[in-house]
Amino acid sequence: MQQPFQEPNAHEAEENLKMIRDLMERATRFSTFSGLSGVIAGLVSIVGCFITRAMGKIDERRVEFLLTWSLVILLAVGADYLLTKRRSHLVGKQVLSRLGRQMVIAATPGLGSGALLTIYFMNHNMLENIFPVWMLCYGIAVCATGIFSQREVTLLGCVFLVAGAFSLLLPVSGLLMMAITFGGFHIVYAILMSRKEGW
Repeated sequence: MQQPFQEPNAHEAEENLKMIRDLMERATRFSTFSGLSGVIAGLVSIVGCFITRAMGKIDERRVEFLLTWSLVILLAVGADYLLTKRRSHLVGKQVLSRLGRQMVIAATPGLGSGALLTIYFMNHNMLENIFPVWMLCYGIAVCATGIFSQREVTLLGCVFLVAGAFSLLLPVSGLLMMAITFGGFHIVYAILMSRKEGW
């Protein structure tokens, strides 16, 4: 015997709407990336590499090293926030959206691990070897945020992971790889994405 149709109660309807909203939000993807912010991040990273090279033995100049790269991160993140905020206005989205918060949470384990390992390497006079670790941790963070973003973001994260592994296992200059990855990869990625979605 056929069961009579029952209307969903208010709680079920609310849960269904929440699920539909989450699916739609993830399906639309996060498309407020500013190409100019990627170029700026790449350029300040290259400048950071030149300054680091001029320092000589960085384990003997740990304070200058940490200040240099803290400034690089501050400039890159600051430019990204301001330019993404401007682009978000143009496409009718918010920077501090629910999806944006999810991306920050997803990136935190990778970036946090990089920060902790930097402190460990510094305390053991091993900062010369930190660059592959930064590439790997950043690659993990970018891959995690790629779940909520375009496919190209995940690809960028994978390229950083490969470059980090290459730099870690083979006798190549970690600082040179930093310039190629954090500098060159960001600039190339920004240019390619800007041709697709605009600056």
